[in-house]
Amino acid sequence: MAYKLELIIDHEKQEFNRNEPPMLKDMTQALILQKHQLEMYANEGGPTEDHYHRNEKDLAEFAVRFWNAQFKMEQVINGCTLASLNIINQAIGDSLGTDDEDKAGKK
Repeated sequence: MAYKLELIIDHEKQEFNRNEPPMLKDMTQALILQKHQLEMYANEGGPTEDHYHRNEKDLAEFAVRFWNAQFKMEQVINGCTLASLNIINQAIGDSLGTDDEDKAGKK
């Protein structure tokens, strides 16, 4: 599966591609991000600003690692649109495994 991510860098859309499937290192990074998100939402008073900033950093770090450092964390934070965030979240979900992948493997 190919993963195409667009970021706005220096006021221009730039496209980054990854053609290999998620690997163990991606699953590990996705699990760490998921653990931090669970902690964030389990907080007694709800998520704090610090939780949101940590989540932003975790998402950007995941993207940088997943797309093999083709861009920097700051470029993700400053140039990631909602559509691109959906692509990052898809990569996270694929790294964790989805029901569709499980079903496909059993056919």
